[in-house]
Amino acid sequence: MKQTNYLIKRRLGVIITFLSLIGVVFVYEYGISGYWNNILKITDVILLTMFMFTFRFTFVKTGLWRFTHKSIDKLDEREVVLTSKSLRFAYSIFTVVLLLILLGFSFFNRSLSMVLVAALIIFAHLLPASVLAWTERGEM
Repeated sequence: MKQTNYLIKRRLGVIITFLSLIGVVFVYEYGISGYWNNILKITDVILLTMFMFTFRFTFVKTGLWRFTHKSIDKLDEREVVLTSKSLRFAYSIFTVVLLLILLGFSFFNRSLSMVLVAALIIFAHLLPASVLAWTERGEM
């Protein structure tokens, strides 16, 4: 029962982290289109704060961030297999998402903002840990 609650909390943390990151990008992209106002700025700050808070508790406190960024020399055989599986799956997802975003921006003749580029870099680093958080039953 405790393991199930732990898994549910990790999955909820992953969902909230990604939704807040996506929210930051959407609010910023909408704002730079000429619609900035105080409500949008406050919303962006709240979403950014929510992202940092959930990132800390979902990835840093659980050790997932450290585990997926650890040198391969410091991993045992089981950990190498887990890391390899999560990296393969995560970067397959990242490739498709990135290509869809680039296609969309090209279709609407828009340029990429630095906030979107930074969010994509963060997204790429979070995905392997997110795959582990979503699939693995035990603590890392």
